[in-house]
Amino acid sequence: MAEERSGPPAAEKVVVAMKGHPGSGKSTAARAIASALRCPLLDKDDVRDCTLHLERAAGGSGMLNELSYAVLWRMAERQLQLGLSVVIDSPLSRREHLDMLASLPATLVVVVECRPSNEDEWRRRLEKRGVVLADAGADGWHKPKTWAELERLVEGYQGCTDYDIGDVPRIVVDTTDPMAGAEAITTRVMGFIRSLLTRAH
Repeated sequence: MAEERSGPPAAEKVVVAMKGHPGSGKSTAARAIASALRCPLLDKDDVRDCTLHLERAAGGSGMLNELSYAVLWRMAERQLQLGLSVVIDSPLSRREHLDMLASLPATLVVVVECRPSNEDEWRRRLEKRGVVLADAGADGWHKPKTWAELERLVEGYQGCTDYDIGDVPRIVVDTTDPMAGAEAITTRVMGFIRSLLTRAH
């Protein structure tokens, strides 16, 4: 099992970019993948959580959400310059965000798309997380805490999340499959990365 989860050679700089709606299991999978790769995990929510006071001052303009992405890309670029792979946890909801990732100095950019097939389980997890976030106060203030909030968010995307990713390699995982926990997803992703790197050489 240890060999199955071993990461790419140190010379290979890989960006693993999570993609998916809130509550779809991205963060759980991202943590497991970063642990297996032994590399930094950069979470857009960590940046966004710190902007509540700025959001209030700016009147909720949405500008700070884009600033959070800009900070995320800069941090990713710095880690890659240091020779490290990175896992990036964000919704990756717009094509321009993927374009920014593709321009980073990496050997390989891989998209891991989290698509829960069991909507009831997805809803249960989202609303359970909503209770935790409500208790936490400011942390996660920008995340949907109910299924209705998620539906409004997805409707606001107006389909922009379903874009053509071009030739960027992608693996789709069902995060509500009871047979596909974080460890199983990580094993699949690591095998996918290794196969891509082998093909590239």
